[in-house]
Amino acid sequence: MSTSKTAFPFVTRLLADSSPTLSLCVLAVCATLAGNASAASFHCSTRSSASEKIVCADPELSSLDDRLAVSYQRARDASPDPRSVETARIQQWLWRQHNCTDKACVLNWYQRRIAELDADYEQGKQAQHDAFEAALVDQKLVPSAADAVRQLKNESIVAAAQGANPATK
Repeated sequence: MSTSKTAFPFVTRLLADSSPTLSLCVLAVCATLAGNASAASFHCSTRSSASEKIVCADPELSSLDDRLAVSYQRARDASPDPRSVETARIQQWLWRQHNCTDKACVLNWYQRRIAELDADYEQGKQAQHDAFEAALVDQKLVPSAADAVRQLKNESIVAAAQGANPATK
């Protein structure tokens, strides 16, 4: 492709012939457009595996990558062993890198992985709840005091959730 058919000469002329304000605007637009070529877990412009190219070329898969990142973070935060969640992440990612060469495989991988991480999150939350209840028993609190502690914990969880999502305030 000749350089006259690319945006580069056009941008260069604009920057050379225009005001400093216009130059800054053009640079900002270019940076914004360049920044959009990424999925949640990697930058599309710097990766070259078959599965990553498939994700970068498909909005549905890119959206699933965003969901995967959220599911991973939630599972890791709730896990009693965050290192095991990270180890599984690496193993699963390597499997996808070496085995998925078409959209169907990548799509199935994302759906399965998100379901696994969501299940890990639920198990982690249950483990946290069980540990909390065991700690209350170990403290030998009278039932009304244990109920008050539970209420305070629930209120702090609700407040934290509202702080993370201002729309719920």
